[in-house]
Amino acid sequence: SGKGGTYTDEDVDALIAKGEEKTSQMQAKLQTDAKHNLANFSLMADDETGRDTFSFDGKNYRDSDRTTGNFINLPQRQRKRNYDMSATEKSAAARAQADAPNKRKKKGPALHDFQLFDMARLNGLHEKERALSSKKDWLRQKIEEATTNAANALPAAAGALPGQSRDEFERRAREMISQLDTLKLSKEEDDEKAKLLAEGFPDWSRKDFKSFCTALERHGRYDFASISRDVINETGKDLSETQRYFVAFFTNYTRINDWQKIMDRVERGEKKILRLRQIRDAVQEKVERHLEDTFGEHYGEDSGKAEKIPTVAELIHYSWSRMRINYGSGSRGRGYQEEEDAFLVCMMYRHGYGAAERIRMEIRRAWQFRFNWYFKSRSAQEIQKRCDLLVRIIERENAEIHQKEKEEEEKETANAEGGDKDETAEENNPAVSTPVAQPQTQAA
Repeated sequence: SGKGGTYTDEDVDALIAKGEEKTSQMQAKLQTDAKHNLANFSLMADDETGRDTFSFDGKNYRDSDRTTGNFINLPQRQRKRNYDMSATEKSAAARAQADAPNKRKKKGPALHDFQLFDMARLNGLHEKERALSSKKDWLRQKIEEATTNAANALPAAAGALPGQSRDEFERRAREMISQLDTLKLSKEEDDEKAKLLAEGFPDWSRKDFKSFCTALERHGRYDFASISRDVINETGKDLSETQRYFVAFFTNYTRINDWQKIMDRVERGEKKILRLRQIRDAVQEKVERHLEDTFGEHYGEDSGKAEKIPTVAELIHYSWSRMRINYGSGSRGRGYQEEEDAFLVCMMYRHGYGAAERIRMEIRRAWQFRFNWYFKSRSAQEIQKRCDLLVRIIERENAEIHQKEKEEEEKETANAEGGDKDETAEENNPAVSTPVAQPQTQAA
Protein backbone atom coordinates (compact mmCIF):
# COMPACT_ATOMS: atom_id res chain seq x y z
CA SER A 1 0.00 0.00 0.00
CA GLY A 2 1.02 3.60 -0.22
CA LYS A 3 1.30 3.95 3.54
CA GLY A 4 4.14 1.46 3.87
CA GLY A 5 2.26 -1.59 5.01
CA THR A 6 3.21 -5.17 4.45
CA TYR A 7 3.14 -6.88 1.03
CA THR A 8 1.57 -10.24 0.48
CA ASP A 9 2.17 -12.80 -2.26
CA GLU A 10 -1.03 -11.77 -3.97
CA ASP A 11 0.20 -8.22 -4.33
CA VAL A 12 3.46 -9.36 -5.92
CA ASP A 13 1.63 -11.62 -8.37
CA ALA A 14 -0.65 -8.74 -9.35
CA LEU A 15 2.33 -6.50 -10.08
CA ILE A 16 4.03 -9.13 -12.21
CA ALA A 17 0.84 -9.76 -14.18
CA LYS A 18 0.42 -6.05 -14.80
CA GLY A 19 3.98 -5.75 -16.14
CA GLU A 20 3.58 -8.71 -18.45
CA GLU A 21 0.41 -7.23 -19.87
CA LYS A 22 2.09 -3.89 -20.54
CA THR A 23 5.06 -5.59 -22.21
CA SER A 24 2.80 -7.56 -24.54
CA GLN A 25 0.96 -4.38 -25.53
CA MET A 26 4.22 -2.59 -26.41
CA GLN A 27 5.41 -5.52 -28.52
CA ALA A 28 2.14 -5.59 -30.43
CA LYS A 29 2.39 -1.87 -31.13
CA LEU A 30 5.93 -2.17 -32.44
CA GLN A 31 4.95 -4.96 -34.80
CA THR A 32 2.03 -3.00 -36.28
CA ASP A 33 2.80 0.70 -36.06
CA ALA A 34 6.63 1.09 -36.35
CA LYS A 35 7.47 2.76 -39.74
CA HIS A 36 11.23 2.14 -39.72
CA ASN A 37 11.37 -1.39 -38.47
CA LEU A 38 14.71 -3.04 -39.40
CA ALA A 39 13.00 -6.39 -39.59
CA ASN A 40 11.08 -5.47 -42.77
CA PHE A 41 13.23 -2.63 -44.12
CA SER A 42 13.95 -2.79 -47.91
CA LEU A 43 15.85 -0.60 -50.35
CA MET A 44 13.72 -1.39 -53.42
CA ALA A 45 10.25 -1.90 -51.82
CA ASP A 46 10.08 -5.45 -53.06
CA ASP A 47 8.08 -6.75 -50.04
CA GLU A 48 4.40 -6.55 -49.24
CA THR A 49 4.71 -3.38 -47.20
CA GLY A 50 6.02 -1.28 -50.11
CA ARG A 51 8.36 0.73 -47.91
CA ASP A 52 11.90 1.66 -49.00
CA THR A 53 14.41 4.52 -48.58
CA PHE A 54 12.20 6.92 -50.58
CA SER A 55 9.22 6.39 -48.29
CA PHE A 56 8.45 9.16 -45.84
CA ASP A 57 5.33 9.95 -43.89
CA GLY A 58 3.30 7.37 -45.78
CA LYS A 59 4.34 8.59 -49.28
CA ASN A 60 6.85 7.11 -51.69
CA TYR A 61 8.90 9.71 -53.60
CA ARG A 62 10.72 7.30 -55.90
CA ASP A 63 8.49 7.94 -58.96
CA SER A 64 8.04 11.65 -58.41
CA ASP A 65 9.40 14.33 -60.79
CA ARG A 66 13.17 14.30 -60.60
CA THR A 67 13.67 17.72 -62.25
CA THR A 68 12.17 19.59 -59.38
CA GLY A 69 14.43 21.03 -56.76
CA ASN A 70 16.94 23.82 -56.25
CA PHE A 71 19.39 22.73 -58.99
CA ILE A 72 19.91 25.32 -61.75
CA ASN A 73 20.43 23.84 -65.19
CA LEU A 74 22.88 26.28 -66.87
CA PRO A 75 22.98 26.47 -70.66
CA GLN A 76 26.12 25.57 -72.62
CA ARG A 77 28.73 28.30 -72.86
CA GLN A 78 28.83 30.14 -76.14
CA ARG A 79 32.34 31.22 -77.19
CA LYS A 80 32.40 34.50 -79.06
CA ARG A 81 35.05 35.20 -81.70
CA ASN A 82 36.60 38.64 -81.82
CA TYR A 83 36.74 38.71 -85.60
CA ASP A 84 35.91 36.54 -88.54
CA MET A 85 38.67 35.85 -91.03
CA SER A 86 37.83 35.48 -94.63
CA ALA A 87 39.17 32.65 -96.74
CA THR A 88 41.79 34.94 -98.36
CA GLU A 89 43.07 36.15 -95.03
CA LYS A 90 43.24 32.60 -93.74
CA SER A 91 45.32 31.48 -96.72
CA ALA A 92 47.65 34.48 -96.37
CA ALA A 93 48.14 33.76 -92.68
CA ALA A 94 48.86 30.10 -93.44
CA ARG A 95 51.51 31.07 -96.02
CA ALA A 96 53.11 33.54 -93.62
CA GLN A 97 53.23 30.89 -90.95
CA ALA A 98 54.78 28.40 -93.36
CA ASP A 99 57.42 30.94 -94.46
CA ALA A 100 58.23 32.05 -90.89
CA PRO A 101 60.95 29.40 -90.26
CA ASN A 102 62.68 30.41 -93.49
CA LYS A 103 62.74 34.07 -92.49
CA ARG A 104 64.33 33.48 -89.10
CA LYS A 105 67.82 34.79 -88.63
CA LYS A 106 70.46 32.19 -88.99
CA LYS A 107 72.31 31.55 -85.78
CA GLY A 108 75.93 30.64 -85.62
CA PRO A 109 77.28 27.59 -83.78
CA ALA A 110 76.81 27.47 -80.00
CA LEU A 111 80.13 28.76 -78.65
CA HIS A 112 80.99 29.14 -74.96
CA ASP A 113 83.56 31.35 -73.31
CA PHE A 114 85.48 28.43 -71.73
CA GLN A 115 86.08 27.01 -75.23
CA LEU A 116 88.51 29.92 -75.73
CA PHE A 117 87.19 31.22 -79.05
CA ASP A 118 87.80 34.81 -80.13
CA MET A 119 84.16 35.66 -79.57
CA ALA A 120 84.46 39.33 -80.51
CA ARG A 121 85.80 38.65 -84.00
CA LEU A 122 83.60 35.61 -84.59
CA ASN A 123 80.49 37.52 -83.57
CA GLY A 124 81.44 40.27 -85.99
CA LEU A 125 81.78 37.79 -88.84
CA HIS A 126 78.49 36.11 -87.89
CA GLU A 127 76.70 39.46 -87.83
CA LYS A 128 78.05 40.25 -91.26
CA GLU A 129 76.90 36.86 -92.54
CA ARG A 130 73.42 37.41 -91.14
CA ALA A 131 73.23 40.85 -92.75
CA LEU A 132 74.30 39.43 -96.12
CA SER A 133 71.78 36.60 -95.76
CA SER A 134 68.96 39.07 -95.04
CA LYS A 135 69.94 41.10 -98.07
CA LYS A 136 69.96 37.93 -100.18
CA ASP A 137 66.42 37.09 -99.06
CA TRP A 138 65.30 40.60 -99.93
CA LEU A 139 66.92 40.33 -103.38
CA ARG A 140 65.30 36.96 -104.03
CA GLN A 141 61.92 38.47 -103.22
CA LYS A 142 62.58 41.35 -105.57
CA ILE A 143 63.72 38.94 -108.28
CA GLU A 144 60.51 36.95 -107.88
CA GLU A 145 58.46 40.14 -108.12
CA ALA A 146 60.39 41.28 -111.21
CA THR A 147 59.92 37.87 -112.85
CA THR A 148 56.20 37.93 -112.14
CA ASN A 149 55.89 41.47 -113.52
CA ALA A 150 57.87 40.49 -116.60
CA ALA A 151 55.49 37.61 -117.27
CA ASN A 152 52.48 39.91 -117.02
CA ALA A 153 53.98 43.00 -118.68
CA LEU A 154 53.70 43.96 -122.35
CA PRO A 155 56.66 44.15 -124.67
CA ALA A 156 58.07 47.58 -125.43
CA ALA A 157 56.90 47.32 -129.03
CA ALA A 158 53.32 46.73 -127.88
CA GLY A 159 53.09 50.18 -126.34
CA ALA A 160 54.19 49.51 -122.75
CA LEU A 161 54.98 52.48 -120.55
CA PRO A 162 58.62 53.45 -120.05
CA GLY A 163 60.20 51.29 -117.34
CA GLN A 164 57.21 48.92 -117.31
CA SER A 165 58.01 46.77 -120.28
CA ARG A 166 58.84 43.08 -120.21
CA ASP A 167 62.43 43.66 -121.27
CA GLU A 168 62.95 46.20 -118.52
CA PHE A 169 61.70 43.81 -115.83
CA GLU A 170 63.85 40.98 -117.18
CA ARG A 171 66.91 43.25 -117.20
CA ARG A 172 66.31 44.20 -113.57
CA ALA A 173 65.92 40.54 -112.62
CA ARG A 174 69.24 39.64 -114.30
CA GLU A 175 71.05 42.49 -112.52
CA MET A 176 69.73 41.38 -109.15
CA ILE A 177 70.62 37.75 -109.90
CA SER A 178 74.18 38.83 -110.66
CA GLN A 179 74.32 40.65 -107.32
CA LEU A 180 73.48 37.46 -105.39
CA ASP A 181 76.95 36.01 -105.97
CA THR A 182 78.61 39.05 -104.42
CA LEU A 183 76.63 38.86 -101.16
CA LYS A 184 79.00 36.58 -99.27
CA LEU A 185 82.15 36.79 -97.18
CA SER A 186 85.41 37.34 -98.95
CA LYS A 187 88.03 34.60 -99.19
CA GLU A 188 90.18 36.30 -96.55
CA GLU A 189 87.23 36.47 -94.17
CA ASP A 190 86.37 32.82 -94.79
CA ASP A 191 89.97 31.82 -94.07
CA GLU A 192 90.00 33.95 -90.93
CA LYS A 193 86.74 32.40 -89.74
CA ALA A 194 88.06 28.88 -90.30
CA LYS A 195 91.26 29.72 -88.45
CA LEU A 196 89.36 31.19 -85.49
CA LEU A 197 87.13 28.13 -85.28
CA ALA A 198 90.17 25.84 -85.41
CA GLU A 199 91.85 27.70 -82.53
CA GLY A 200 88.97 26.97 -80.15
CA PHE A 201 87.90 23.78 -78.39
CA PRO A 202 84.31 23.01 -79.42
CA ASP A 203 84.44 19.46 -77.99
CA TRP A 204 85.19 20.71 -74.46
CA SER A 205 82.10 20.75 -72.24
CA ARG A 206 81.54 22.67 -69.04
CA LYS A 207 82.19 19.50 -67.06
CA ASP A 208 85.62 19.15 -68.70
CA PHE A 209 86.37 22.79 -67.94
CA LYS A 210 85.44 22.34 -64.26
CA SER A 211 87.72 19.31 -64.06
CA PHE A 212 90.55 21.37 -65.51
CA CYS A 213 89.98 24.22 -63.03
CA THR A 214 89.84 21.78 -60.11
CA ALA A 215 93.15 20.25 -61.18
CA LEU A 216 94.67 23.74 -61.37
CA GLU A 217 93.50 24.54 -57.84
CA ARG A 218 94.79 21.22 -56.53
CA HIS A 219 98.25 21.20 -58.14
CA GLY A 220 98.96 24.81 -59.11
CA ARG A 221 99.85 26.30 -62.48
CA TYR A 222 103.31 24.76 -62.77
CA ASP A 223 102.69 21.05 -62.18
CA PHE A 224 101.48 20.13 -65.65
CA ALA A 225 102.12 16.40 -65.19
CA SER A 226 99.69 16.14 -62.26
CA ILE A 227 97.15 18.43 -63.97
CA SER A 228 97.15 16.40 -67.18
CA ARG A 229 96.86 13.15 -65.24
CA ASP A 230 93.75 14.33 -63.37
CA VAL A 231 92.13 15.80 -66.51
CA ILE A 232 92.78 12.66 -68.56
CA ASN A 233 91.35 10.41 -65.84
CA GLU A 234 88.19 12.51 -65.40
CA THR A 235 87.44 13.60 -68.99
CA GLY A 236 89.08 10.98 -71.20
CA LYS A 237 91.01 13.56 -73.25
CA ASP A 238 94.36 12.62 -74.69
CA LEU A 239 97.63 14.18 -73.60
CA SER A 240 98.13 16.36 -76.68
CA GLU A 241 94.62 17.83 -76.43
CA THR A 242 95.10 18.56 -72.72
CA GLN A 243 98.47 20.18 -73.37
CA ARG A 244 97.02 22.35 -76.15
CA TYR A 245 94.17 23.50 -73.90
CA PHE A 246 96.63 24.20 -71.06
CA VAL A 247 98.70 26.51 -73.28
CA ALA A 248 95.61 28.18 -74.80
CA PHE A 249 94.05 28.73 -71.37
CA PHE A 250 96.98 30.68 -69.94
CA THR A 251 97.34 32.56 -73.23
CA ASN A 252 93.68 33.60 -73.59
CA TYR A 253 92.11 33.10 -70.14
CA THR A 254 90.83 36.69 -70.21
CA ARG A 255 88.26 35.59 -72.81
CA ILE A 256 86.36 33.77 -70.04
CA ASN A 257 83.70 35.88 -68.34
CA ASP A 258 84.61 35.10 -64.70
CA TRP A 259 88.34 34.64 -65.26
CA GLN A 260 89.17 36.76 -62.22
CA LYS A 261 87.34 34.39 -59.87
CA ILE A 262 89.03 31.38 -61.47
CA MET A 263 92.50 32.84 -61.09
CA ASP A 264 91.75 33.83 -57.47
CA ARG A 265 90.86 30.24 -56.67
CA VAL A 266 94.00 29.00 -58.40
CA GLU A 267 96.14 31.44 -56.40
CA ARG A 268 94.52 30.35 -53.15
CA GLY A 269 95.29 26.74 -54.05
CA GLU A 270 98.90 27.64 -54.79
CA LYS A 271 99.17 29.35 -51.41
CA LYS A 272 97.99 26.14 -49.75
CA ILE A 273 100.56 24.15 -51.71
CA LEU A 274 103.29 26.60 -50.70
CA ARG A 275 102.23 26.38 -47.06
CA LEU A 276 102.35 22.57 -47.15
CA ARG A 277 105.86 22.73 -48.61
CA GLN A 278 106.97 25.11 -45.89
CA ILE A 279 105.60 22.78 -43.21
CA ARG A 280 107.28 19.79 -44.86
CA ASP A 281 110.62 21.61 -45.00
CA ALA A 282 110.34 22.72 -41.36
CA VAL A 283 109.58 19.18 -40.13
CA GLN A 284 112.36 17.76 -42.32
CA GLU A 285 114.85 20.26 -40.92
CA LYS A 286 113.84 19.39 -37.36
CA VAL A 287 114.23 15.65 -37.94
CA GLU A 288 117.58 16.03 -39.72
CA ARG A 289 118.89 18.24 -36.93
CA HIS A 290 117.82 15.60 -34.41
CA LEU A 291 119.65 12.88 -36.37
CA GLU A 292 122.80 15.01 -36.54
CA ASP A 293 122.67 15.63 -32.80
CA THR A 294 122.14 11.91 -32.14
CA PHE A 295 124.41 10.18 -34.65
CA GLY A 296 126.80 12.99 -35.55
CA GLU A 297 127.16 15.18 -38.61
CA HIS A 298 128.09 12.27 -40.89
CA TYR A 299 125.12 10.01 -40.19
CA GLY A 300 124.19 9.92 -43.88
CA GLU A 301 127.66 9.50 -45.36
CA ASP A 302 129.20 6.28 -46.58
CA SER A 303 131.96 5.17 -44.20
CA GLY A 304 133.57 2.93 -46.82
CA LYS A 305 133.02 -0.20 -44.75
CA ALA A 306 131.30 -3.32 -45.93
CA GLU A 307 128.51 -3.28 -43.35
CA LYS A 308 125.06 -2.11 -44.35
CA ILE A 309 124.27 1.54 -43.67
CA PRO A 310 120.91 2.05 -41.94
CA THR A 311 118.35 4.14 -43.72
CA VAL A 312 116.89 7.37 -42.39
CA ALA A 313 113.63 5.60 -41.51
CA GLU A 314 115.53 3.05 -39.43
CA LEU A 315 117.51 5.79 -37.68
CA ILE A 316 114.28 7.61 -36.83
CA HIS A 317 112.68 4.38 -35.61
CA TYR A 318 115.43 3.82 -33.08
CA SER A 319 116.03 7.43 -32.02
CA TRP A 320 112.69 9.29 -32.06
CA SER A 321 112.23 8.90 -28.30
CA ARG A 322 115.38 11.02 -27.71
CA MET A 323 114.15 13.98 -29.74
CA ARG A 324 114.01 17.25 -27.79
CA ILE A 325 111.47 19.95 -28.55
CA ASN A 326 111.95 23.57 -27.55
CA TYR A 327 108.46 24.44 -26.34
CA GLY A 328 109.29 27.89 -25.08
CA SER A 329 107.19 29.54 -22.42
CA GLY A 330 103.63 28.24 -22.12
CA SER A 331 103.54 26.35 -25.43
CA ARG A 332 103.70 22.78 -24.22
CA GLY A 333 100.05 22.44 -23.27
CA ARG A 334 98.41 19.97 -20.99
CA GLY A 335 97.88 16.26 -21.59
CA TYR A 336 100.80 15.65 -23.98
CA GLN A 337 104.34 14.72 -23.07
CA GLU A 338 107.56 15.33 -24.95
CA GLU A 339 107.85 11.71 -26.03
CA GLU A 340 104.37 11.80 -27.54
CA ASP A 341 105.09 15.05 -29.39
CA ALA A 342 108.36 13.60 -30.72
CA PHE A 343 106.44 10.62 -32.06
CA LEU A 344 103.95 12.94 -33.78
CA VAL A 345 106.79 14.91 -35.39
CA CYS A 346 108.41 11.75 -36.74
CA MET A 347 105.08 10.47 -38.06
CA MET A 348 104.52 13.80 -39.84
CA TYR A 349 107.93 13.33 -41.43
CA ARG A 350 106.98 9.82 -42.55
CA HIS A 351 103.35 10.26 -43.69
CA GLY A 352 103.21 13.99 -44.38
CA TYR A 353 101.30 16.86 -42.86
CA GLY A 354 97.55 16.31 -42.71
CA ALA A 355 97.62 12.49 -42.53
CA ALA A 356 96.02 12.48 -39.08
CA GLU A 357 94.18 9.19 -39.59
CA ARG A 358 97.39 7.35 -40.53
CA ILE A 359 99.16 8.86 -37.53
CA ARG A 360 96.31 7.71 -35.29
CA MET A 361 96.73 4.15 -36.54
CA GLU A 362 100.51 4.36 -35.98
CA ILE A 363 99.87 5.41 -32.37
CA ARG A 364 97.61 2.41 -31.83
CA ARG A 365 100.24 0.05 -33.30
CA ALA A 366 103.23 1.50 -31.39
CA TRP A 367 104.16 -0.77 -28.47
CA GLN A 368 105.64 2.19 -26.59
CA PHE A 369 102.10 3.50 -25.98
CA ARG A 370 100.30 0.24 -25.30
CA PHE A 371 99.31 1.45 -21.81
CA ASN A 372 98.98 5.15 -22.69
CA TRP A 373 95.21 5.21 -23.01
CA TYR A 374 94.98 8.98 -23.22
CA PHE A 375 97.27 9.15 -26.25
CA LYS A 376 95.72 6.09 -27.90
CA SER A 377 92.18 7.41 -27.49
CA ARG A 378 92.78 10.72 -29.30
CA SER A 379 90.71 11.26 -32.42
CA ALA A 380 92.07 12.32 -35.81
CA GLN A 381 90.83 15.89 -35.28
CA GLU A 382 92.59 16.17 -31.92
CA ILE A 383 95.80 14.72 -33.37
CA GLN A 384 95.68 17.20 -36.25
CA LYS A 385 95.16 20.07 -33.83
CA ARG A 386 98.21 18.97 -31.83
CA CYS A 387 100.24 18.63 -35.04
CA ASP A 388 99.36 22.23 -35.97
CA LEU A 389 100.68 23.40 -32.61
CA LEU A 390 103.88 21.37 -33.03
CA VAL A 391 104.42 22.86 -36.49
CA ARG A 392 104.26 26.38 -35.07
CA ILE A 393 106.69 25.40 -32.30
CA ILE A 394 109.12 23.85 -34.81
CA GLU A 395 108.94 26.89 -37.11
CA ARG A 396 109.70 29.21 -34.21
CA GLU A 397 112.60 26.99 -33.14
CA ASN A 398 114.01 26.91 -36.68
CA ALA A 399 113.65 30.68 -36.98
CA GLU A 400 115.58 31.20 -33.72
CA ILE A 401 118.36 28.88 -34.90
CA HIS A 402 118.56 30.63 -38.27
CA GLN A 403 118.69 34.01 -36.57
CA LYS A 404 121.47 32.84 -34.29
CA GLU A 405 123.45 31.42 -37.20
CA LYS A 406 123.00 34.65 -39.13
CA GLU A 407 124.25 36.71 -36.23
CA GLU A 408 127.29 34.47 -35.80
CA GLU A 409 128.00 34.68 -39.51
CA GLU A 410 127.72 38.46 -39.49
CA LYS A 411 130.02 38.58 -36.46
CA GLU A 412 132.61 36.40 -38.17
CA THR A 413 132.37 38.51 -41.31
CA ALA A 414 132.85 41.68 -39.28
CA ASN A 415 135.88 40.21 -37.51
CA ALA A 416 137.36 39.07 -40.82
CA GLU A 417 136.85 42.52 -42.35
CA GLY A 418 138.43 44.15 -39.27
CA GLY A 419 141.52 41.91 -39.55
CA ASP A 420 141.89 42.73 -43.23
CA LYS A 421 141.72 46.45 -42.47
CA ASP A 422 144.45 46.11 -39.84
CA GLU A 423 146.73 44.25 -42.23
CA THR A 424 146.13 46.84 -44.93
CA ALA A 425 146.98 49.68 -42.51
CA GLU A 426 150.21 47.99 -41.48
CA GLU A 427 151.22 47.56 -45.11
CA ASN A 428 150.51 51.21 -45.93
CA ASN A 429 152.18 52.60 -42.75
CA PRO A 430 155.27 50.50 -41.83
CA ALA A 431 156.34 50.74 -38.17
CA VAL A 432 159.29 53.13 -37.44
CA SER A 433 162.12 51.33 -35.67
CA THR A 434 163.19 52.77 -32.32
CA PRO A 435 166.80 54.11 -32.47
CA VAL A 436 169.27 52.37 -30.18
CA ALA A 437 171.13 54.71 -27.86
CA GLN A 438 174.90 54.77 -28.61
CA PRO A 439 177.28 55.00 -25.68
CA GLN A 440 178.98 58.36 -25.44
CA THR A 441 182.78 58.42 -25.72
CA GLN A 442 184.44 60.42 -23.01
CA ALA A 443 186.94 62.93 -24.18
CA ALA A 444 190.38 62.07 -23.27
